[in-house]
Amino acid sequence: MSKGNIQSKDGFVQRNQWRLILGGVILLLAALLGWKYYDNRYPSWYEEVRLSDGRVITIHQKHEYFDNYGTNQSWVEINLPELGGKRVWHSYLMPMRVDVLQGVVYVFGRPRGSRQLDYYRHPINQMVAFKWTTNEFVRIPFLQVPEIFRQEENVYSCVPNPRSRSLTLKIKDQTWCEPSGDKGQFAKRIDLPAYKKLADDMAALSNWTNRSE
Repeated sequence: MSKGNIQSKDGFVQRNQWRLILGGVILLLAALLGWKYYDNRYPSWYEEVRLSDGRVITIHQKHEYFDNYGTNQSWVEINLPELGGKRVWHSYLMPMRVDVLQGVVYVFGRPRGSRQLDYYRHPINQMVAFKWTTNEFVRIPFLQVPEIFRQEENVYSCVPNPRSRSLTLKIKDQTWCEPSGDKGQFAKRIDLPAYKKLADDMAALSNWTNRSE
């Protein structure tokens, strides 16, 4: 084999090696961009939650989140003996509370915008509640939630900012979701009359009369 042929063969091998390296880099960048997109659209985190009976459990939250809108839907994985193990509460809500009374698990949250309000038929107290019955979360009128649970949130309803993979009780005690509303009336402490007024205002804007509890 001539020297020229050897050099040509070496050059061909080198070009193929560079193509393979470049292809690998492109695939890696594509994977990283895909993960970044998914992580931004579906942020998730583990979170410690103190129940009213004193127990501290760890839940896992995942939200479908849009930068110009907020939470569209959410998934909350809860592990409790009263549920028979791990269960996922999926809703089109911003979760606000998970708790247990006399062996019954209650959860509730609030709609983020008009699409969610329409889906839940503009609830008169703005918040939407469920309880666990045998094998599923069943919707109930919000005022059927024990009054002690309707006083305050114990679940992070917003997406943590800055993003976090774990929220301990200490972190949650130090910082909570930013209050919303024109007077900051929607905060960790639940102001039911303020929520009811917001619900009435939103229903009036949408000309919604057949509302849910």
